[in-house]
Amino acid sequence: MADISQSASRSSIAEYLRHVQGLDSTSADREAGVIIDNFERMKAMGYIKGWCFDEGGHLDLIPTDEIAHLLGEEQ
Repeated sequence: MADISQSASRSSIAEYLRHVQGLDSTSADREAGVIIDNFERMKAMGYIKGWCFDEGGHLDLIPTDEIAHLLGEEQ
């Protein structure tokens, strides 16, 4: 898998939450911040390379090569 150079932004995650969960703008922005903070912790711990929206428009985590190997996923 290629290196991840860009991840889904806080604003795009907030928009996703407004659409999928029906949250108001303030709640969606706050929740998106919490999500990004958690993703950053997972990234710092070496579990993920980043996050993005998949072809279906769902938020997806991109595992590091080591974690993908442990999960038996092809890279």
